[in-house]
Amino acid sequence: MSLGSRSAHFCMGRRIFFHNRSDSNKKGNCIVGVLAALAGVYELDKFDEGSAEHTEKFVQLGMAGALILAGLVGCLGAIFGSIKVMVVNLILLLALIASHIWKVSHYNETKQLDATEVYVMDLWMKELVHHGAMQDLQQEYECCGDKGFSDYTSLNMKVPRSCFHTKDGIHALYPYAEGCMAAVKRAYLQIYRYEKWVHCGLIGYEVVGIILGITLCCQLTNKTRRYTY
Repeated sequence: MSLGSRSAHFCMGRRIFFHNRSDSNKKGNCIVGVLAALAGVYELDKFDEGSAEHTEKFVQLGMAGALILAGLVGCLGAIFGSIKVMVVNLILLLALIASHIWKVSHYNETKQLDATEVYVMDLWMKELVHHGAMQDLQQEYECCGDKGFSDYTSLNMKVPRSCFHTKDGIHALYPYAEGCMAAVKRAYLQIYRYEKWVHCGLIGYEVVGIILGITLCCQLTNKTRRYTY
């Protein structure tokens, strides 16, 4: 085999390799986007309606949708060999990276804890006026009152059933010892920390997608030039 023929085979193999890698990455974007959407739905369920983080989860669902869209656009660009479509894909990925960086830069555990405290305290104040406002929270996080079940007894209020662990219709003898303020703060903060690392991981994943996308664009540009000549 001549040197020119070997070079042609090498270049062709390299184009096929980057095309396949880029196509696989775009399909991966769709999968990761779906997983991110599922994570957002999970967090919506965990962060109770009315909490500060509950509203922000809709933003995360939008970002997951954008990642799925980027994956679909990238797949079309790789399949049809369209540079314009690939450029749209790269713009979407850059916008996603910017949104992740913005999210991470505004990461503030103190602000998160303060928002959670306001949320739990607001529910407790409603509980004092209308019994049952704390029911869902107490059942979900296995807690009782604001600081503990003594919040009820000190006000001569009956400790609600939601403060007791229930199994097969049988209530425990003693209520939950931990107050909802501490329990909810701990749970929300743990999810908040996990979310930070997910954003960092997605930034790295999208950077790889951009590198592969640019590489494929270069390959397509060179191919177009050769046909022109």
